[in-house]
Amino acid sequence: MERKTSDLILGVDIGGTSTKIGLVQNGLILRSDRIPTMGHADEHVFADAIAQCIKHLTNDIDPSAIGIGAPNANHFTQLIEQAPNLPWKNDVPLAQIISERTGVPTTLGNDANAAALGEWKYGAGKGFDDLLVVTLGTGVGGGVIVNGELVLGSAGNAGEIGHTTIVMDGRDCTCGRKGCLEAYVSIRGMRRTYDELDGNKDVLKQEGVQCIADAALAGNYEAMQTFHHTVRWLAVALANAVATTGPARIVICGGIARSGSLLLDPLKEWFRKDLLNIYHDRVDLVLSGLGENEAGILGAAALTFMNKELKRSV
Repeated sequence: MERKTSDLILGVDIGGTSTKIGLVQNGLILRSDRIPTMGHADEHVFADAIAQCIKHLTNDIDPSAIGIGAPNANHFTQLIEQAPNLPWKNDVPLAQIISERTGVPTTLGNDANAAALGEWKYGAGKGFDDLLVVTLGTGVGGGVIVNGELVLGSAGNAGEIGHTTIVMDGRDCTCGRKGCLEAYVSIRGMRRTYDELDGNKDVLKQEGVQCIADAALAGNYEAMQTFHHTVRWLAVALANAVATTGPARIVICGGIARSGSLLLDPLKEWFRKDLLNIYHDRVDLVLSGLGENEAGILGAAALTFMNKELKRSV
């Protein structure tokens, strides 16, 4: 059977737990699927699983490009560079590996940058050319857009808000440093906070943080305190980020953002108190307007439109 050529793009969003893959056209996800990120013998076996999923999604269509968003991915070098929340500690040329397996041109970029592009083009960041997008999930990532351009920095890895220090000599972080924001406001960080407050251990029998959110809504003191501490750490970090990047809007996305008003209402209150005076009433703070899996997939697809000249060695 003759295959159809197409301008459809595949977006691959690699998270610490699962990898979401979607077929995208004009900002719409036509089909999607997911595979586990963990449990593969090595990066090559993982790439085989991605390629098989892509084959299933595309069927008789040849996509024009593949975009991959991954933790610690560098758009300049096209490598995943020692990502702390992924099982491979070496530098992985995943774009090259996927391209070899599929025959489709493939672009790799940081997952938080991809989410920022997704929110900017299709979500709650649309219409804001000065934007900060923060992802709260297995890790904590940030994507910065200034004057309508994604900020990559000299080495291709700008925007790492999750690895800014929020507590001096604090908790060990997966990156090897101490006191990083990620060690406190990621899923792992929130669960540790609850555990340190010596709450009901039955709450943590479920994965993720929805169990803590449900307990907080039910009046569980330790769960409510967990959200209080999380909000305080995050508010300070966001206020600090505003002082250096000057966004007009901040979009919060990822699994923890699904806590909704339990997170957002107190976060807005403390954020305003922590904010530099000159930014009062100039920065709004919102939750993602995209579905659970949309921002990462759409953003990964949008990576394929980035200037090819950005791909360089550093």
